[in-house]
Amino acid sequence: MQIDMHTHVLALAVDPKFTVEYGREGSLCIYRSAGSVPTHRMPTEDEWEKSGFSRKGWPIIGGAESMRDHPGFDKIVLLSVSPQWLDGQLIGTVDPTGITGVEGPPHPEKCNDYIAGLVRHDPETLVGFASVNPAYQGPEAAVEELTRAVRELGLSGVKLYPMYQHWSPDDRELAFPVYQCALDLGIPVMFHQAGSTRIDASLGLGRPALLDDVGREFRDLVVIIAHMGIPWQDEALFLLTKHPNFYGELSYLIAALSPRELFSFLHKAEPFFVPLEKLFFGSDYPGFLYDPVVLRDKLLTLNDHAEPLGLDPIPRHKLEGIMGDHAAAVLGW
Repeated sequence: MQIDMHTHVLALAVDPKFTVEYGREGSLCIYRSAGSVPTHRMPTEDEWEKSGFSRKGWPIIGGAESMRDHPGFDKIVLLSVSPQWLDGQLIGTVDPTGITGVEGPPHPEKCNDYIAGLVRHDPETLVGFASVNPAYQGPEAAVEELTRAVRELGLSGVKLYPMYQHWSPDDRELAFPVYQCALDLGIPVMFHQAGSTRIDASLGLGRPALLDDVGREFRDLVVIIAHMGIPWQDEALFLLTKHPNFYGELSYLIAALSPRELFSFLHKAEPFFVPLEKLFFGSDYPGFLYDPVVLRDKLLTLNDHAEPLGLDPIPRHKLEGIMGDHAAAVLGW
């Protein structure tokens, strides 16, 4: 089985201009490192256009587009983004074109309805994860929304964004009610516990170690660390060592590391006492450099680097397991 555990769809704001500026901020480092825009000052409008980052923005990605770009995949996880304030604007997953069939004007508070609307188009392939923000309207409202998203909308997990929404995952009053709700509902919790190129994101709230109290308190809760904690990969690995129900998802990291670096990272997981069965494939599609087919091929050909590095090959069944069987076994898919 092949599963992409980390994909995004639709838009984060109704205003296309805001969406473009949001995208430019997050990708500035990518274009600078590629030499496409100046590194010593902010790019002009003409320089942005020449780089390929147009003011036209990006096409809206729905379920059909995601399946088109995931040939050979059995399941694709669509992640909701819950409401948050950024620069005076309320953002979150919205459907500005109406492709989800959700009625009424687009609004981030309908984020989970939009994901559920896409899943209904192909529930065998598309898996929806809800999102809630306990700092938006408080933990009680977050618990109520998560319960609705699972019991009424049929979503299968929850994705949380502490560093973007400025709350700490070890906050017992704000966050722990959400974890208890997820445990009661029998769903996994995925955290963005990793770095971010967004200026407003709080890097200190992205440290994987902040999940330690979650594992200590909620020992039966399935926790998935998105992006394998990059740039704190070893910290994330040790959490997987310590907590039996913690797992890691490789998006962002799998694109950022060279094939040899990725091979070495996976090769050291088991000496860290982390079985490779604890690792899941994710692409972060449709972001820059995150083509799921390219990343799948990168993972499955890593053993090409075993001999040059003087290391044993990783068993083929374990690489194929990272591609989906491991996640399917844990999540009952």
